[in-house]
Amino acid sequence: MDARTMALDKVYKRRNRYDIPEWQRDEVWSTERKQLLIDSILRGWKLPKLYFARTSEDPVEYEVVDGQQRLSAIFEFMDGTLELPPDSAARHGAAGYQELPETASDAFDDFEIEYDEITEASDGDLQTFFQRLQGGMQLTAAERLNSVAGNLTKFARSLAKHPFFTAKVSIKDTRKAYFDIASKALSIEVDTIDVGLRYDDLKAVFEANNLFSEKSNVALLLFKTLGYLNDSFPSKSPVLRNRSTIQSTITLAAKIVQTGKAGGTEELFRAFMEKFGSELASQVELGQKATDHDYLDFQRTLSANVKVGPKRRHEILVRKMLLFDPEWIEVLGASALQVGSMEKDIARLTGQLEVLVSTKNDEYSAKYGHDFFKATNKTAGAMSHIRTPILDFDQYTTLISDLYFIFREAAGQRLTSVPSSFEDVNLLRTGLQHDVDHGKPGAVAAKKKKIGQAFKKYSASSASPATLAPAKFPIVQAALLQALVSDLDKLDVLNQ
Repeated sequence: MDARTMALDKVYKRRNRYDIPEWQRDEVWSTERKQLLIDSILRGWKLPKLYFARTSEDPVEYEVVDGQQRLSAIFEFMDGTLELPPDSAARHGAAGYQELPETASDAFDDFEIEYDEITEASDGDLQTFFQRLQGGMQLTAAERLNSVAGNLTKFARSLAKHPFFTAKVSIKDTRKAYFDIASKALSIEVDTIDVGLRYDDLKAVFEANNLFSEKSNVALLLFKTLGYLNDSFPSKSPVLRNRSTIQSTITLAAKIVQTGKAGGTEELFRAFMEKFGSELASQVELGQKATDHDYLDFQRTLSANVKVGPKRRHEILVRKMLLFDPEWIEVLGASALQVGSMEKDIARLTGQLEVLVSTKNDEYSAKYGHDFFKATNKTAGAMSHIRTPILDFDQYTTLISDLYFIFREAAGQRLTSVPSSFEDVNLLRTGLQHDVDHGKPGAVAAKKKKIGQAFKKYSASSASPATLAPAKFPIVQAALLQALVSDLDKLDVLNQ
């Protein structure tokens, strides 16, 4: 055990590296108690020491063995979901973290927590330590659940011994961690994704299914799912380092396996999860400056044991999976579009486009005295239109027309080096205008093929918008907007 300190702003930026398990109790602090903690920090008063057990080296990650409620309160305040009461707000200059006077926010950021870092501790070491620290340690929720008699408990124990857990996840099986994850993933499949995952909720599910059969459809699905995940990850993966994230990974994989179309998607699944994990870490590091708040919402569900957490994580994962590669719609089916509603991503991406167009215009006008993308009422109207999810072919036609005006007509001759997504918009508009039907047969055929390839890049399943199912149009819209955001962000308007 080594005594250490760390400033709160560093702890917050790295909050995805602190796994907050269920230890002694299920209850959480009241709002008043959280507010008192924040007030104490703002006053500069010392906090009791926290205890972290190091679980990995690169990057350094911890399991929070004592102090989870204090960390959760601090994260909520810095996230903006917890505010000070009126008397405390008056004392420190504001109710919320973002509105604090600079001196107060700097002092809060620089406040150092004291903690002991525990390394090379066995389960027995941790148990003895906590018994002495707290005068007798209660069993964890997983240890208590393990004592519930019945077939579902036995099956959860067998799942926890699967090679996926023992060889692929990046956390230790401390105090029945694998059983804890398996129990939650299993309860979701037995009940629904809306099932509560606190001890009392899980106990009710396990007792109600004490005659569970290992030959049932759910049992076979879970074994196939863990086999799929074991094949997807060739070795221990950094994305599988948090209990709730691992549970959500299993739940997502189960939906894929359930379709009967999982074969051959293992590498693509791993690539998606690793990309998601990388984006999650990057966006969490940005904090309030994050450009995609889906990731912050995902992270919040990892730091707080809320009932809607599993469902919210699943919705975010499905949405990001469809954006990562639209081909997933062919595996998951049209119902995935309802689960992972694209409306949030379409609104977010449109907002990013508006900011980027404005930024590029500022850069260009500072040098040349006029905008790169002409700012007119028509431009503003077109930008407003593309924010609304499209649902049919006619709306798709309007979308392409608006995008063509913004990214081709509004830029005019200034755009000498055309980004690929801008060129795709031009091709897609050409296909809609039927301009391709004129010319030599060979050239017409080649152009039609090129237009079809451009559309399939964003739809995955179809080479023509005329044959696309209406429910899939939002994927095309979101994928196209994402490509435009990426290309516009990299566009050097001063060297066109």
